[in-house]
Amino acid sequence: MTLGHALWGLACLGLAGCVDAEQAFTDGRLEDPCAASVPVCQTRAACVLAPDEYVRGTFPGAQRLIVRTDVDQAKVRVRLLFTEQVYPGTELQLDLWTPGCGDRDRARLVDVDLFDRAGADGVLTFTLDAPGRGDHLLDVYSDLSARWTLTVDVVTD
Repeated sequence: MTLGHALWGLACLGLAGCVDAEQAFTDGRLEDPCAASVPVCQTRAACVLAPDEYVRGTFPGAQRLIVRTDVDQAKVRVRLLFTEQVYPGTELQLDLWTPGCGDRDRARLVDVDLFDRAGADGVLTFTLDAPGRGDHLLDVYSDLSARWTLTVDVVTD
């Protein structure tokens, strides 16, 4: 091996260590601009978010997404990374509706500093029940002020 090859190898190793928190969080997923208008539950969602995608947005406010399942019993793991923290707010609510929108599973944090709850890595993780095959509406709402990145994973037993 020549000195040039050795230096090239060291440079490549050095570049591999330059992964920021958001790149590590999204782990090879593709960004979905989530700018559509998909009918679901007598409302509209911004996109159908696949497990190999992620979406970015800002709070305060709400985001509506669709998560698809192809098994009768699943769980949906929602991970939220705060990429810019402005004001921690006091409320975060996630509602995952069953196909047909007759029932939902809810995760809610109230009267807590949401940035403190996210910890040093800035990540909140929620696991919601997703019974039934089909399209599940995911409503995410918060009063905090931040930029965020969100991923979903469908988990089966």
